Amino acid sequence: MNRDLISKTTRNEFRELLVGYTLREIEMTFDAGGLAPRHDYQPAVSGQRRGLVEAYYANLDFSSPSDVKKLLSAYEEIVENLTQAAERQPGENHAATINSLLRRMERDGFRYEGGRFISDALNVIVAHAPSLVQLTEASIQEHLEKARQKIANGDPAGAIANAYTLVEEALKQLLRKTGTAFNENEGDIRALYKLLAEPLHLAPKNDSLESYLKAILEGLQRQIGGLFELANKASDRHARKYNPAPHHARLAVNVAFTLCEFLLESYEYQQKREERRAS
Repeated sequence: MNRDLISKTTRNEFRELLVGYTLREIEMTFDAGGLAPRHDYQPAVSGQRRGLVEAYYANLDFSSPSDVKKLLSAYEEIVENLTQAAERQPGENHAATINSLLRRMERDGFRYEGGRFISDALNVIVAHAPSLVQLTEASIQEHLEKARQKIANGDPAGAIANAYTLVEEALKQLLRKTGTAFNENEGDIRALYKLLAEPLHLAPKNDSLESYLKAILEGLQRQIGGLFELANKASDRHARKYNPAPHHARLAVNVAFTLCEFLLESYEYQQKREERRAS
């Protein structure tokens, strides 16, 4: 029998904290991890808010690294909200609540660094398990079509989250292909792109590049930074600061397509270049 990666005691403590949230706030918190409740679930706990949290829990396999990573995104959102509340209201008990949650997570083998929960054991388990089976032009198109469908169905925030995830996984696949060391838990596409720019010779400071190419590459860096900010503030990855317009979502999807296609072609170009040198 597989062991739960997050214990029931820890899950219950987060659940009890969420009792102080509104139902909509609970939904937005779990949306940060791309989670959905089990609608036919009959919770064995009292209260609408506890029941809603348990309905989300019921859709998760706590021994599954992929499911746990989604839940961690929700838990990170909770800790971030508490941290902001502690800064606004230093006299309240927020700091003690944060410390209690972090101690629970530490007992389960997680440490909190840079706003993220990290586990060495989880890193080993989830390594080389991207959501894209294989990065190809067809797979990029397939995932972006799903994002476009969300826009058509009135879910621009979900489309932005999909576009971001596509770029993140594309970067990670190419980092693996180039043999570049990186943190599998890293979710910041700016940091991932910076690592990949070296083996693909895309760093704007590269002296062998023409000035006009450097300008374009600097623009790509800014696009990545813009997509990062947009996804953090207006997507389902975190509690949204505002609801994005459909044309903002279309922009994010188009940026994701341009980035992924360019990175894939750059990788293939470098591979063929190495092959020519070796022959």
